[in-house]
Amino acid sequence: MRLPTLSAVATGATCLAIAAALPAGATAPSHHHRPHHKPARPTATTFAAGQLQASKVGSSGCGTNQAGEPSTHVNRDGLVALASENGLGNGSEFWSARQIGGTTAASACALTYDGQPNAFSHFGASGGDVDVAIAPVRDPATNHFRIYTASLNLASVNVATSVDDGKSWSQVPVVEGIPVDDREWIAAYGDSTALLSYTDIVTGNIDVLRSDDGGQSFIEQSQAINDNSTSSQIGNLVIDHRNASPKPGGFWAYQSYVAQSSPDSKNLDEAFLAVSQDGGASWVDQPIPCTKAFGANGLDHNFPNVSVAPDGTLFYTVSNDKAVYVAMSKDHGTTWTCSSPVSSTSKAIFPWIVATSAGEDLVYYGASGSGANQIWSAYFAQNLTESVTGWSTKQVVTVHKGPVCESGISCNDGRQLFDDFGVDTDPQGWAHIAYSHDSPGLGGSGTYTGYAVQTGGRPVGYPN
Repeated sequence: MRLPTLSAVATGATCLAIAAALPAGATAPSHHHRPHHKPARPTATTFAAGQLQASKVGSSGCGTNQAGEPSTHVNRDGLVALASENGLGNGSEFWSARQIGGTTAASACALTYDGQPNAFSHFGASGGDVDVAIAPVRDPATNHFRIYTASLNLASVNVATSVDDGKSWSQVPVVEGIPVDDREWIAAYGDSTALLSYTDIVTGNIDVLRSDDGGQSFIEQSQAINDNSTSSQIGNLVIDHRNASPKPGGFWAYQSYVAQSSPDSKNLDEAFLAVSQDGGASWVDQPIPCTKAFGANGLDHNFPNVSVAPDGTLFYTVSNDKAVYVAMSKDHGTTWTCSSPVSSTSKAIFPWIVATSAGEDLVYYGASGSGANQIWSAYFAQNLTESVTGWSTKQVVTVHKGPVCESGISCNDGRQLFDDFGVDTDPQGWAHIAYSHDSPGLGGSGTYTGYAVQTGGRPVGYPN
C-alpha cells in the first residue's frame, strides 16, 4: 500500500500540520558583485487539521464525532460555522468559533461544539443532507449575523435559525406533505431574507422557497427548472450580496445544476445555471456550453457548485469523475470560459469553490491507486487571479481508503465520504475546509467530520 507523503496523521485529538516543501534557498551573492534583488519566495501552504469533538456541548477541542458530509461558511465577523449530518432521522451537529487563519496559532481544535440544530421536525428528526447560510447583514435586534442550518428527512425540510452565533436555535419544518424531496440548499440575503431550494423527486422540479421573516416561514416562489426539463442533478444555491440587481427590490440569485444537453443525451453532460434578478421570483436557465467538451461521462460527481465573487464574476466547478474543471462568467451566466483540468489525480470528485476579491479557493477529493487500495485525500487548489488558469494544488489530508460510492442511499458500502464537502474563506482570505473522514482510521466503515484551517502560504481575498 502506497500512502501519500504527509508530515503527520490526524486521528482523534491530534491536529495535523501539512506543508508543501519550500523551494531551495538562493546562494548568497559574492562580495565581488552587486547583489541581485530576487522576489520574495512564497511561503509553504500549510493547514492544521483534526477531528471535531461532539461529546460536550459548549466545549472546544478535538475528539470524536460520527457525523459526515459537512457544510461550512465564515461570516464577515470571522465566525467559522460548520454543520454536519448524522443521517436520516438522527439530526445534525454544529460547531463554531471566531478564528482567522494565516498563523500557526490557528487551530483545528478551536471550534466549540454547539449541539444539534435540526434535532426534530413534525416528521421526526432530520439529518439527511445539511447546508449552512449566514446573513451578510446583522440582525438589528441582536446585533448578530443570523445563521440558517437546513436539513431534510425526505418528507420535509427543517430549517433551524440562530441569532446568537449558533448557541441556541429555533426550528421550522418548512416543507410538508411532499412524498419525497431531496438535497436542499439555502442562501441568505440582508438581515432576514433567505432562499431555500430542493429537488422534488416526484416531478424532478427544482423548487425555490423564500423567507422574509428570518426563517420563521417559507413560501414557495418559483421553480428553477420545471416539469418540461430533462433529467438533472441539483447543485448549490448562492446570492450576490454586493452587486445591485436591475430589478427594483430584487437581488441576484444563482442555482447550479447539471442536466442532459439534449433529450437523447445518455448522461448529465452539461452544466447549467438558473439565474434570478428578482430575488428568486423568476429564473432564466443559462447553459454552460464549454462544459460539454468534458461531460460525455456525466458531470454529476457530486455536486455542481457555483460561487460569486465580490465584483459579480461567477465561478462554477464540476467533476466528470476523472477531473475537476472550472468555468467563469462575467455577465451573469450569459457567456462562459472553461478551464483545462484543475485536478492532478487519477480521479477527482465533489468539488467546492469560493470566489473572492483576489482569487479563488477550490477543494475536491482526489484518488491515487485503484480498487480496495485506492487512497483518497482532500486537495486544495488555489488561483491568485480572476481567471480559469493559474491553479496550484496541494494535498491537505488523507481521508479514505477504498472505492467511493456516489449512488446515495442505495449504496451498500463506500459511503464514508457521502456526497460533498466544503470550503470558505475568512475576511482576510484564509481557507477553512470541512471534510469527511473514515472512522476509525483509513478503511473504517464509519465516518467523522474534520476541519482544516489554513495556517500559512498565500491568502486570497474576502468572499462575497
